[in-house]
Amino acid sequence: MNLIILFSGQGLQSQKHVDEILTYTSEHEQSVLSAIVPELFDENLDSDKLFDNKVAQPFIYTLQYYRWHQLRQLIAAPTAFAGYSLGEASAFCCSSQLTFEDGLDLVSKRANLMQQEVTESSGLLAIKGVPDSKLDQLLEESKTYLSIKINRDQFIIGGHKRNLEQATQIAQTLGAQNVQLLNVSVPSHTVMMQGAAAEFRKYTDSLALSAMTTPIISATEGVRYSETNQGLDILSRQIDHALDWYRCMESIEEYQPSMVIEIGPGNALSRMVNNLLPHVPCRSWDDFRNVDGLKEWIEKNS
Repeated sequence: MNLIILFSGQGLQSQKHVDEILTYTSEHEQSVLSAIVPELFDENLDSDKLFDNKVAQPFIYTLQYYRWHQLRQLIAAPTAFAGYSLGEASAFCCSSQLTFEDGLDLVSKRANLMQQEVTESSGLLAIKGVPDSKLDQLLEESKTYLSIKINRDQFIIGGHKRNLEQATQIAQTLGAQNVQLLNVSVPSHTVMMQGAAAEFRKYTDSLALSAMTTPIISATEGVRYSETNQGLDILSRQIDHALDWYRCMESIEEYQPSMVIEIGPGNALSRMVNNLLPHVPCRSWDDFRNVDGLKEWIEKNS
């Protein structure tokens, strides 16, 4: 089977994902996680905290680590992983067979360095309906930066909040069908993260990791890699360079997968695949009430 596993990024996490972690992960994993993000274990957890970068990244990594180790018992070895933003870091940790603790250290380091780089209110803005031929004009006039290319007329840009407000107005004059400020506090994958990228590279230079077991189709222009050092270099570079998810999706299409499974949180990536490859069975973990439903779907389509 030509199976590809997708690891989602931030944006669609919710309390049900926290409940899943607290219910199904081991006591040891919860103990390690609580030392990094004690907020998750607060009975009066404010849902907005789930979108705080320093909470969101370790929390989502934990969810994806747990789900991958459940999923791998139900499937043959996948042809490749692919990850959207933070998802690629989780995919790398799983491919390199890092222990839960080592993967959490890597993701937490990434999150903290990125958060430290934010000196004033900033974030990301999703824009749909502005053709790529007008993107440079939009970025220049609003003093913002490309973060992720999703399609020929769909982008995510980053910048200070005041500049994103200006970008909203400019995008509408350029014909945008939809403009949405994302619930993210960091202008990820932009030049504003240069300092974080440099510090993360210093950190990864000190790591000695096992060989990758599953190739990754990177959101960096759809590049496929299976070497650990290349993966660490790509993860560092992604912090302050724009991603091209559109090219990544094109690469996935070239592999002609027989099945695609999104590991979550959410189902945004599987919906993209369903639009691009309607003939390929593709679902997200979050489409099912429990892992038994996912298992049944896998068996039906294998």
